[in-house]
Amino acid sequence: MQVTLDNDVLLAPEAINLDEDNRKKLLRVMNAEPLALIEYRAVDPDYDGAEFRSVWQDYRGNIANDDDALRVAIAAHFSVPHKAGERRVCVRVVDVFGFEAEVVQGVPESAP
Repeated sequence: MQVTLDNDVLLAPEAINLDEDNRKKLLRVMNAEPLALIEYRAVDPDYDGAEFRSVWQDYRGNIANDDDALRVAIAAHFSVPHKAGERRVCVRVVDVFGFEAEVVQGVPESAP
């Protein structure tokens, strides 16, 4: 299975205690490269809606998933057993400010 990030949104930039100059710099980074603000991400390929069970994770400074210690890996590659029916994949992301975001996506059954 492959799960790829294509965007991240800082949900409450106004909640971060920054002066106006640094807020403008943050907004420039967010607009130019939004994935650069991710500190940690994890994937649960069989999310049940109640308990998150991470089977893959990456964090800033880890080079086991890619060779960039300054960013998390954009693509997660891992194996999962065949499952009848739709699979619910959950991705959790924590940004450098400690804000957590979560996306749940249904994935149709694939051939075994």
